[in-house]
Amino acid sequence: MKIRTPDVLRYKGTMRRALALLAAAAMGNALGGGTGCARAPSSLAPNFTGSIGLPHRGVLTNGAELPTEGAGYRTLFANERHFGTPRFVAILERAAAKVARERPGSVLTIGDLSARTGGHISSHSSHRSGRDADLLLYMSTLEGVPVISSSFVSVGTDGLAWDEPHRRFLRLDVERQWLLIKALVEDPEARVQWLFVSHPVEAILLEWARARGESGETIVRAMDAMLQPGPPAQSHDDHVHVRIACTNEEVAAGCEPTGPVRPWIAALDAAASLPPAASEDPSTLELVTSLTLPIDRQGPALAGAPTDAKPRTRD
Repeated sequence: MKIRTPDVLRYKGTMRRALALLAAAAMGNALGGGTGCARAPSSLAPNFTGSIGLPHRGVLTNGAELPTEGAGYRTLFANERHFGTPRFVAILERAAAKVARERPGSVLTIGDLSARTGGHISSHSSHRSGRDADLLLYMSTLEGVPVISSSFVSVGTDGLAWDEPHRRFLRLDVERQWLLIKALVEDPEARVQWLFVSHPVEAILLEWARARGESGETIVRAMDAMLQPGPPAQSHDDHVHVRIACTNEEVAAGCEPTGPVRPWIAALDAAASLPPAASEDPSTLELVTSLTLPIDRQGPALAGAPTDAKPRTRD
């Protein structure tokens, strides 16, 4: 096949642009990061604290450890991988407790968060800055009896999973799983950015939510946040990987935003930036200031008196 000259030039131009971008990225990495932001506390960034950097290239300082057991949850392993920002740990505790309140006896199994100081941990390309967690799926027997997830089991398009350690079939507990998703996306402090999960699990959950008459806003939030990662990442058919977005305060302390800005998060930030409504009652400063003003010897104007009336003077 003969390639025309314009096609060759277009191809070369595309390659040049791609090489230029790669070179720029390489130079950015050599200088300490493509965005030019510090990803660890240092003498140049002494105020950086908490979740610093990116989920796949960052560290964690002053993190909180998720207890191995709590209201409505337990951790899968007793290891040193259950650290996150205090805000994130509280979010997970609230969500699990809410599901347990609505469906008593529910226990969410939580996998890895981050290491005590963040950074790389085996089996994960992210989980480095205290804003990621793996949440095993709520499962039940084929008869509908809830079970506590003790291992990762892959859920298929029919909602069924083979539990190899116990040699049995299980099914996705759609009701409890949706309650968890709902609790996360409706929590105003959670600022959920991603819920990485497989397409089949997402479809099952959304179908359930629509059939139950859940609010359109909640469903849209869940649709926006749920995503099956592409290769080489796993399909996430055996857990939900939750990631939260930075707050404005966390950005100032070194947290680097990634991904799209969710509309409901933008709305929260916009509302928080509005000036406080004016109060009709005088403030303390106004009262103190009024005490320092000279006394008006004419006294207050009589009711009904014209506003432009002049004070009477002696002849």
